[in-house]
Order: sequence, then C-alpha cells, then structure tokens
Amino acid sequence: MKKIYVKEWMLFQPYERQDEVDTYYVNVANQIAACLKDFVGGRYPEHSVHGIAIYLTLWFQDVISQTGIWQAFSEECRKRYGCLVPFMTSEKEKDYYPGEVNPEDLQFLLWHYLQCMEKQAGGVLNPENPVFEELANQIYDYLSEEFQVAPENERLHAMLYGESFGENDYMRYRSVLEWFHFCSYVGFENRNEYRETVEKVSQMDFGPNIDLNILAYDIKQNALFEGRKNLLSLTSVEWLALIGKSHPETALWAEVKALPQEMYLYEGEDEKFLFVKDLSKKEGEQLGIRKDSLNMDSLKGRKEGVTILSCRLVQYGGYWWQDGMLVVSDFQEKVKEEIDQRIAAREGIKKTFDEFMEASGGKQFVFCKSEEEVQDFLSQKLGYKNNEGMELPKMDAAHGLVLMVSPHTGIHVQMQLCECISSPDNTFYDAEAAKKQAAMFILNPNVIPYDLSCALQDADMLPDACLNSALGEEHGRETMKRNACFFTDYFFEKCREKDC
Repeated sequence: MKKIYVKEWMLFQPYERQDEVDTYYVNVANQIAACLKDFVGGRYPEHSVHGIAIYLTLWFQDVISQTGIWQAFSEECRKRYGCLVPFMTSEKEKDYYPGEVNPEDLQFLLWHYLQCMEKQAGGVLNPENPVFEELANQIYDYLSEEFQVAPENERLHAMLYGESFGENDYMRYRSVLEWFHFCSYVGFENRNEYRETVEKVSQMDFGPNIDLNILAYDIKQNALFEGRKNLLSLTSVEWLALIGKSHPETALWAEVKALPQEMYLYEGEDEKFLFVKDLSKKEGEQLGIRKDSLNMDSLKGRKEGVTILSCRLVQYGGYWWQDGMLVVSDFQEKVKEEIDQRIAAREGIKKTFDEFMEASGGKQFVFCKSEEEVQDFLSQKLGYKNNEGMELPKMDAAHGLVLMVSPHTGIHVQMQLCECISSPDNTFYDAEAAKKQAAMFILNPNVIPYDLSCALQDADMLPDACLNSALGEEHGRETMKRNACFFTDYFFEKCREKDC
C-alpha cells in the first residue's frame, strides 16, 4: 500500500506550511493505515483506507492538543444518551479516562467511518462486531505509547483559542467554521458531499447568466450553516458553540445564530446598517444588516418598501451579517402570494395535528383494520374529501395501514412494516415479523419521518427492534434498546432538540 504523504495531511490543517509536528502525525497516520489494511483487506479502495487513517489521526491530534472537539462530543453524548461514547456499557465506563486515548473511542470511530462506507449500499454494521474491538485494541496499543511523546499542535490550538474573538471578527469566525466543517474528523462525509453536489449542479442548464462559481460558493455556504451530516447531527455553527463554551476567548461562538435563506423587505438604513423586515413571518421583526457584509453595488437602486433581498443572515457579535448568495428584486404580488402560502402551510400543519388528535380521541397513531376504516377516519372524522384533490390511500390487506400525525410534519400514512408496530389497537401486529424488521423504523429514514420514529419509540411500540448479534436475539434487542436514540439520530441525520 502506498504511503500517506504530508501533502494529503495538510489538506486538513488550517495553515499551509508544514512543520515537524505535521511530519509526526503523518507517520502516525501511516501506522494506523497499516493496521487498517491488515483488517479490511481489499474491501475498500486504498484512498478510503488512507482517509480513515487520517481522520483517526485527526482525532488523536485533537486529544493531544486539547482542542476540545472530542470533549464536546462526549459531553453531548452524556447529555443525550447517558454515556460518554455511543455503545459503551456502564461496566466499561469505569475504566474510561476522559482526555486520554481509550479503546472505546477508537472502537466507536472505526464503526462510524466504516459505517459511512457501507451506508451507500444500505448496510448497517453491528458495532459489537468483534472485528471493531480487535482493531481498536491494536491501534490503541500503538497510540497509548505515542500518547506519552506526541507533540501538541500549538498552531492549531492558537487558531482556535490564541486570541479572543471580537464582535468584528466575523470573517475570522467563518474561516474557523469552514475548517471545522470540511476538515475535522466529525464531518467524515462533508467533503465528498460538497464535491458531489457541485458536480451535479454544474451539469444542470441554468442559462448563460448564471455563474457556476457563484453557485458553488453558495452551495458551500449552505453546507457550512445548514449541513448536519456529522456526529450529533448538528450544524457546524452549533458544534463550534459546544466546542468553544469552555474557553473565554470564544464566548461569542455560543451566540451565533444562522437564519435560512429568506426574503427580506428593505425598509431604510443609517450609516452602518441596512434595515429589513423578515417576510417569512406574519409579524416579521426588523433586522439591521451590517452594510460592510453586503454587496452594496447590487443595491444601488434600492427603494424602501419595494426592494427585496433574498439571502441568508448570520448573527455574530450582536450584529446581522449577510452571507452567501444575494439576490435583489422588487416586491411583486406573486412574491406576497408565495410567502403567504408558506406561512399558511406552517399554520396548516399545526391545525391538522389538533384536528387529528381530537378526531382520534387523543391518539397519535390510528390503526385501520379495513379500507372502510381509512375512508371513515379521513373523510368523515377529519372531513377530507376526494374532490379536494386528495386521493385516499388504499388498504393493504396483508400488512395493514397506520395513520400517524405530527405537529411538525402533519399526517403520515404508514403502509410499510405496519405489522412490526406493537399496540393493542394493531390487529396486524406480528411478533415474528417485528423481530426481523422493526429495526427499520430506527435505522432507515426512508421508512418513516424522524419525529414519528421517535414517537413510536417513546410510546414503546417498537419493543422487538433488534440488531443481528452473534450473542443471540435477546442481546441484539437489548443493544438496540440501549442505543435506539443514538441510532435514530445517526441514520436520520437529525436530533430531538432541533427536529422534535
């Protein structure tokens, strides 16, 4: 296998010139790559093995340099899942040493990186597979010795905490944000996702007036502020808030707030700010955007109450900054209609939830025994009519049908795996089928919306969900039960604090 060269390692560092510290960690990466190669053989291409070795070395560098990424991850895991590292049992926690190299850390990260490789094919790896423990112990034996001599990356630590971030340091903050999103070991899939998205967009025909470089830039900014394909399923802004909370130099990170791209109506200005109204809300508040964050040339013809800015706003240091693509247009009736429709849709979901709960007698899940029951509930109790453009679902006589409702996503018609849902109301429930497939509600985001998967778990309607385990069915079921919240967050790329 080819060596990992410093050039590859430097792609993940926030500076350009290498030094002896980088040379040291490249040697570590090559040792880890050799261990990986012995285990995974030819299952994965060489560049993937290199990538996993580099990401594990980035983790080791973080632990040694005390940059706080793994510490933030462990603290959040404790808060969410009751353990410092996913899958770790209470017995092993007694021998766990925070701030040091632990085999449990390596076992989890190995599972995570290899699971990312398997995800595209729809595979789910059992984290208790002995291969992970054996490989983790081998790498641990090597790193535990290196732990005594490994150098801190002082340049990396200084980039994060060497100087306090002030209220005018937005671009410096964004530089750290970009490094974290694309170069830290918690966002293993972010680089490829960005490249693939840009490549896909570049093949589309947007006409001669669209600059693909601007589109690529906007895709990158969307990823920085909205992307959640990482451990904990948080945005990188939220991640930095967790990482920086124990350092006075980065206190401002906790206050950063990013709004999604919306339309804002220009209402006036002063020497420093452009004042706009958020049109995405009925009673939109007025916000002041720093002029030095805007392309003022594109706003030369601005008119109060007429000009609309379509953009993303980021609150940093107590000010709003415009980031990403800025589109300037005039207010038109069709814009108002579009905004009104979006507001009405949000309000409609809440109204639908209330009506469903009233019609069902307070039940979030309605199990239907026949097509007539489906028709009765939707048409008679909820008042949905075929002539309103809604085609009522057909009953699957073999598997049943479940009507579900969420205050976040509205009504969901569940037509897959209904026999796996345990409830006295579900006449189609089949315990044997549930043992084999109930886990799909936890591991497969294509089966059910995230918040409804959480609701099923909270109602204890998935007691049979099980991982295939060499230690037997009962053990596999207990493993799933103990880690269900983590698995759901991980595979759905969501989390309860944001999505429920």
